[in-house]
Amino acid sequence: MPGFSTKELEINVEPRKLTISGKHEAQDESKKGKTIYSERCAKEILRVVDLPTEVDSSKVSAILKDGVLSIELPKAAHAKTFRIEPKTA
Repeated sequence: MPGFSTKELEINVEPRKLTISGKHEAQDESKKGKTIYSERCAKEILRVVDLPTEVDSSKVSAILKDGVLSIELPKAAHAKTFRIEPKTA
């Protein structure tokens, strides 16, 4: 994510989907005599990733360092299957 700050990124997690979106705008203006130089730059990103298994969205963490976004997506605990013996009444 080079060029983006943490405030410009939005990360949404659903049980089987990760969405990363961001928008960065920069504007530069300089004056030399009667001439005005104006420059605008805009970057936008949108990534949607379908996850192969469900994740625990309450335990997801993300770190942006030196333009590299690292996201930890721990798997959700699955309900264990138990065998129940029926009793006679």
